[in-house]
Amino acid sequence: MTVSRPPALLTVLLWIVLEAVAAWQVRTPEGAPLLVTWIRAIVQPVTWSAQQIGHLTNDIGLGTIDLQRVIVDNRSLRLEVERLSARNLLLEEDLAALRDATGLLDDSVGFSNGAVIARCTFRDLAAGFMEVRTASVVYLPRDTPAITAGGLVGRVVRSEGSRHWLQLITHGAAAAAVQTPDSRVQGLVVGTGDDTLTIAYVPRQALLEKGEVLFTSGGDGIFPPGIAAASVVRVRETNDPFLEIGAAPTADLRSTRIIMLLPLWSAASGGETE
Repeated sequence: MTVSRPPALLTVLLWIVLEAVAAWQVRTPEGAPLLVTWIRAIVQPVTWSAQQIGHLTNDIGLGTIDLQRVIVDNRSLRLEVERLSARNLLLEEDLAALRDATGLLDDSVGFSNGAVIARCTFRDLAAGFMEVRTASVVYLPRDTPAITAGGLVGRVVRSEGSRHWLQLITHGAAAAAVQTPDSRVQGLVVGTGDDTLTIAYVPRQALLEKGEVLFTSGGDGIFPPGIAAASVVRVRETNDPFLEIGAAPTADLRSTRIIMLLPLWSAASGGETE
């Protein structure tokens, strides 16, 4: 005959129940059932762990909030640094422009009577145009000469309030009468449509050397005499009656900031301002 054994789990449960009943009947020196002491001993670590987990969760939450605040503050500081850097660049640009204006006034005493100072706001060297702005609204007649500390820039072709457009000396349709400082060689500086110039109508027998600077002669009726205009880059003889001369503007059209406009210049007055 086979004797059936109770399942092991049922045996364990029965044993636990008997132990609990016995522990309930046994008293501690404080008078509390031993079973209560066991339950406390079991529950206390769990409660402590739950409390620690709660504290940790709270610390993580506070740390996350602080981290978000740090990220926001860091972003604000980065934006402030960028703003200050941009402002510093503008101040440096204004300072450089002020130095350019001071140098231009010092070097152009003979043309400063009635002159108008403008600042370059846009340039298109490929098209041969430049936009400048004056501090106030001013009327500039067409063909008003424009110069800078380095020399001739071009002439006004359009004027609207405080905005004015210049045709650069390098423009394909630009030209100016020029000569050497001693007037021994005269010619016509002509724009080529890029950043170079040519000197036309200089006789073959004329003596010109590389690096020699030509100045406006006033013979074109637009530009006053005595303004540096072109520096000779190359001289080549041809079969034509005139030399083939390449030149470059003396003015730095790529980086010039301050322009002096001469609205009172009049060739009819013999090279004097009106």
